Amino acid sequence: MSQPSTPTSPSSPQAEIIQLCSRHFTSIPLSLSRFQRRWFLTFPRAYGLPDPDSQRIVCALNSPDYSATDQHARSHFWLNPSCRSQRYNPSDSTTKYSAVSPIHLLLDSDYPVARLTGRIRAEPSNDPHDGGKRIACYEVEVVTPDSGLLRQCYYCLSWEATGKADTRFSPSGNDIYWCCSCEAAGWVSSTIRKLRLQDILPWSNSEEDYKDNLYSPTRSMSSA
Repeated sequence: MSQPSTPTSPSSPQAEIIQLCSRHFTSIPLSLSRFQRRWFLTFPRAYGLPDPDSQRIVCALNSPDYSATDQHARSHFWLNPSCRSQRYNPSDSTTKYSAVSPIHLLLDSDYPVARLTGRIRAEPSNDPHDGGKRIACYEVEVVTPDSGLLRQCYYCLSWEATGKADTRFSPSGNDIYWCCSCEAAGWVSSTIRKLRLQDILPWSNSEEDYKDNLYSPTRSMSSA
């Protein structure tokens, strides 16, 4: 991995984290996150969890589409969530409540965050209950700015908190970010910490708690 880019100046204005509030999740705020071509529903706050960084990913929203251009993939994805998504009829305005259904959470948010492009294609389902059967996937366009997505530190796996510029993480490479602590420690120290958390180094502590990992969602990483 290349060394981090120059950190954003503290005086530079930064956008707030965008929140999704929907009747389909009892109006509990959610957020969107992205790493390269993969999108996620995430919790913008810990909501009382003992380890505030342990469980912040609600579900993955898609399989990476490597046929799309980088620019297109930064604002579009084929909705194929890793959890159950109920049937959605765009012309039906009578649906009152669809509990934790990703497509309803995205499209029926009080704050507009996404819309359907009108395109549909078939993909093997990411929902483990479907046993890999092919399903119809809607193409979704994210209409909020990339700066409003919730970020996770690439090195220690801490997450941003809901708020303004003083809580935002700085860019540290291609679609990766680091928190103020890792930024202050520097690239070398933060990289060593990351390797220890991944249990790659011989003195890694495998008995530590585990955190959700936006950068490698299929693999947990132990916390510091």
